[in-house]
Amino acid sequence: MSIGEFAAIIVAIAVVVTAVFLIVAVNNLNNTLARLSDTANELRTEGIAAFSELRALVADADAELDKVDLVLDRADQATSAISETSRRTHEAVQDPVIRTLAIASGSSKMGRAWLWSRRKKNRAKAAEALQTSQPEATITTSSRRKSLSR
Repeated sequence: MSIGEFAAIIVAIAVVVTAVFLIVAVNNLNNTLARLSDTANELRTEGIAAFSELRALVADADAELDKVDLVLDRADQATSAISETSRRTHEAVQDPVIRTLAIASGSSKMGRAWLWSRRKKNRAKAAEALQTSQPEATITTSSRRKSLSR
C-alpha cells in the first residue's frame, strides 16, 4: 500500500464519519423542527381559544359596564330629582314657616305686653283702693293706740 492509497482510505473514513455526523445533526434538526412545529400548532390552538375566551370576557365586561352605567345614570337622575324636590320644598315651606314664626313671636310679645299692662292697671286700682281705705285704717289704728295708752 502506498501512501496515496493510505491517504485515500483516511480521507474516505473522514468523509464517512463527517457524513454520519451530518446525517445525525440533520436528523436532530429535523426532530427539533417537528417538535417546534407541534409546539407552534399547540400555541396557535390555545391562543385562538384564549382569544375567543378573552373576547367573550370583554363582551361580558362591556355588558356589565353598560348595566353599571345605566345604574349610575339613574342614581344621578334620582339625586337630581331629590335635590330639586328638596329645593322646591324649602322654597314652598320657607315663607309660611317664617311668617308663622313671626306671627307667633309678635303674638307672644303682644300677649305679654297686654298682660303686663293689665297687671299694671290692676295694681294701680289696688293701690288706689288701698289709699282710699287706708286713711280710715290709719285713723283707727292711731286712735286705738291712743286709747290703749291712756
